[in-house]
Amino acid sequence: MKKIPVKNYFILLIMLIGVMLVTLFGANFYNNNLKKTSSLYKYANHMGRNDLKEYLSESSSLVIYISDKYDLTKENIEDSLKDKIIELNLYNNFVYVDKKEFNDKFLDYFNTTYHTNLSVSVLPTIIIYNDGVIENIYYSLDIDMVNNLSLDGVK
Repeated sequence: MKKIPVKNYFILLIMLIGVMLVTLFGANFYNNNLKKTSSLYKYANHMGRNDLKEYLSESSSLVIYISDKYDLTKENIEDSLKDKIIELNLYNNFVYVDKKEFNDKFLDYFNTTYHTNLSVSVLPTIIIYNDGVIENIYYSLDIDMVNNLSLDGVK
């Protein structure tokens, strides 16, 4: 039987430590950066495009909020929206849709079906849907716009 040189054991040990470090740093990076989502996304009803199609056909009134769930720069706006949801008891009528769900095909379907010119290039966006019709679309929300937004008709 051949004798294995001691340096090979050191190389193996260094490789194992390297793999463990890369795994730990990768998991840490994922948990701190990629896994963070908007608090409103965690709080509101969120759905994909197929679920949204069904929900729109079954619901009489909705507030649809479109944003990037990983964009944490809009926290003040989303906290204000969360307060409005609680105040007006809109738990079942508020839907959060990630912007990735609005691909070109679904956007064309949405615009054709509801006679809108919806664009998801300017986010966050709120769509007020009532009795099968899109009543209003609000683009580029800011904190003042959210505070003045009237959602009383959505029930």
